[in-house]
Amino acid sequence: MFSTCGDEMELWLIRHGVTDANLEGRIQGRLDFPLSLLGKKEVSLLARRIRNRSFYAFFSSNLTRAKETSHIIASQIRAPLPVYSPLLQEYDWGIIQGLTRKEIGERYPLLLSQLEQDFHHAEVPGAEGMQALFRRVKVFYRFLSAFEKRNSKSLPVIVVSHGRFLQAFTLYFLGYDPGKNWPFSFSPASLTILEGDFKRKKRMRLFNDTCHLRGKENLSG
Repeated sequence: MFSTCGDEMELWLIRHGVTDANLEGRIQGRLDFPLSLLGKKEVSLLARRIRNRSFYAFFSSNLTRAKETSHIIASQIRAPLPVYSPLLQEYDWGIIQGLTRKEIGERYPLLLSQLEQDFHHAEVPGAEGMQALFRRVKVFYRFLSAFEKRNSKSLPVIVVSHGRFLQAFTLYFLGYDPGKNWPFSFSPASLTILEGDFKRKKRMRLFNDTCHLRGKENLSG
């Protein structure tokens, strides 16, 4: 279905499966929630979709929900064992980590108003901050750029991470201005494919695809 052309690399970006905190509407950030039962079933469906495919490398956030996602996927594909890195962790949301929208409004009503006006650029006390987030993104981007040159077989690279990190990485990869609107949002257990040579040729081949989840009702119980 998908192929790599010439000296270009395909990046298969996967957001972890859903957690109980996701289902409760909580901002997780660096809090280390595991996958929910539903999340494990979602990831199993994604793994089934891409099973037996070959990958050159496998990178994952080292937070539990991403590690569990990677473990399920790794059992179905042909790839080296996942390399777990803190570079791929979720954004640290500071004082609002673990809170729902309602709880933020009760404790920090002014901050909630700012978040509702501009969620991606509101300044949250104790949060990682945009500069620190994009430093991580750029370090990982440079690593992949150097890594691409050693990928003689031109196989895809798989990356399992979190919603806000994947948003930031996609913006940077495609050359969007992060100071403006963030047009990308990643669903749990979704697949996105970026392709390019890390120089001039960059494109998005698939975005936030969750067609594999159409059968998740068959895994209920």
